[in-house]
Amino acid sequence: MPAEPAGILPACRNCGGGGLRRVAAALRNSPGAVLHCPSCDLGMLEDFPRDQELAAFYDEEYRRSFSARPGQSSDPERLFADYKDYQAGRIARLTPYLKPDARLLEIGCSAGMFLHHAAPLVKEAFGIDFDSAGAAHAARVSGAKTFSSPLPKTGLPKRSFDVICLFQTLEHIPRPAESLREVARWLRPGGTVCVEVPNLNDPLLTLYDVPAYRNFYYHSAHLWYFSPKSLRAVLESAGFKGEVQFVQDYNFLNHLHWHHRNAPQPSNRDGMGPARLPLSDSAPAEAREALSRWAAEADAAYKAVLAAHRQTENIAFIGNSGANP
Repeated sequence: MPAEPAGILPACRNCGGGGLRRVAAALRNSPGAVLHCPSCDLGMLEDFPRDQELAAFYDEEYRRSFSARPGQSSDPERLFADYKDYQAGRIARLTPYLKPDARLLEIGCSAGMFLHHAAPLVKEAFGIDFDSAGAAHAARVSGAKTFSSPLPKTGLPKRSFDVICLFQTLEHIPRPAESLREVARWLRPGGTVCVEVPNLNDPLLTLYDVPAYRNFYYHSAHLWYFSPKSLRAVLESAGFKGEVQFVQDYNFLNHLHWHHRNAPQPSNRDGMGPARLPLSDSAPAEAREALSRWAAEADAAYKAVLAAHRQTENIAFIGNSGANP
């Protein structure tokens, strides 16, 4: 990935390697910088907040600062409405494991978008989110029992879950390897873990030249920026074995919008929904239908090419640990 001019920076927080390079000299909503370690292929904020600052931030500030709608805050109701219809890929990836007798835990459950769909598929579902309002909303919409405290303080018994998921969560955690070892202690032997994070090799960074996206992508809430190599490494260090999958949720029109406008679309729905061409209502029906089919097929092909070349916006690790520490 391209690096902005900078001198040699301090040792990597993860592996201790040297030769770090500054890959971003500004963040989305605040001053700051992001460093990249060539040894472990991991990005990280130059300055880390304290643990107590993080807890207060996620309970009070996070959804006001980072929203699916640029310039607007997201309360749990709006967040749920914006994302609940776009969980099909996650459900599909986990369908083999979401069995009627399974116990499921989602760490970082937000407002319950995934649990809303997953809870009816399993015996029992639980969620954790430091945003107390979000956790309460998740419980209401899914029927899951939720908590706003760290996993060890929930009272949930160890070795009691068949599936534990962390969607867009690990990048927020100061000590990811330590936290994943903790997750392993709450899994039953042979249980499944699913971890989804933003890809350091996001296509709008690696395939397109969109200056505004670089400032949008890097922000203070993400402490880490994982590549396939570094995501696999951190999970294997916690005793998990599995595979990295490549996940592209936003459609090809979203990428063209960024390229032409140098700005995000007004809503996540525009990019996460079907790729819809801006056709006139008065266009001939047959042509409209044919072009709509073409757009859907083109979008599927585009996403497949991105995945084949490991250049998707997200990456997901699905695996298990045979012997929990």
